[in-house]
Amino acid sequence: MSTLAVEGLRAERDATLTIAKSLTDGEWVAQSDCDGWTVRDVVAHMASILHGVADPSVMPDLSGGTENGMEGPVAERRAWTIEEVLAEYETYSAQVADLGATLQEPPMSETLLPMGDLGTHPMAIMPSTFLFDNYCHLRNDILKPNGPIDRSQPPRDEMRLAPTIEWMLAGLPWMCADKLTFVDRPITLVLAGVGGGTWSIGPGGEADRVLVREGVAADSVATVSSDTHDFVMWGTQRRPWRTFTTIDGDAAYAGRILDVFKII
Repeated sequence: MSTLAVEGLRAERDATLTIAKSLTDGEWVAQSDCDGWTVRDVVAHMASILHGVADPSVMPDLSGGTENGMEGPVAERRAWTIEEVLAEYETYSAQVADLGATLQEPPMSETLLPMGDLGTHPMAIMPSTFLFDNYCHLRNDILKPNGPIDRSQPPRDEMRLAPTIEWMLAGLPWMCADKLTFVDRPITLVLAGVGGGTWSIGPGGEADRVLVREGVAADSVATVSSDTHDFVMWGTQRRPWRTFTTIDGDAAYAGRILDVFKII
């Protein structure tokens, strides 16, 4: 899967650069769907994180939480020219994609990487992490219908969506750990479309986290159905899950779980 993510990350990077290089000065400073951030701020955010992965000496301070650590690098880059912001993204997105390609064989692929509140994961998943980030910011925060930029969306294909979903479900038990402690029965998540599948989410994970695994648990009490692309939007709380899901079974219990999904 993560080898596919390298291909997807490179494709999404190319699409992002094509769109970014077509933007007018006014479009660069248009308000994005990220509260308080313009389009240039969103690109600066993606660039700063990629830069920090390629060169850890400039990694933003994430000790106070990943989301809390994002504003500082964005604010710093507001003094930069648009050309400098774009150049940082272009340079370091390429380097991170190349780095991700080197992490797909043992022993590196199996080496565990602590990522703060995002969890601890095998290094092979790294390109999926940044593909998810790019997919989410470009498709929701920058491009219409939710963002301000009127350009065609890049393809929603297997190499982009399957690794994006892979990261989201791998990170879910860690990112929502303190809010899912009430989970005592499994539910089933069915994601239709490209990159989709069926997973159970229930108790039994390490350190009292929820356990996410493929397939339907025999004692599942509810089935949540959605589309893969829509899951990226509501699973990150960019849009309300009620708009994009149907629930069969114990809807009240499943709804409590979906209420606290926030994948970053």
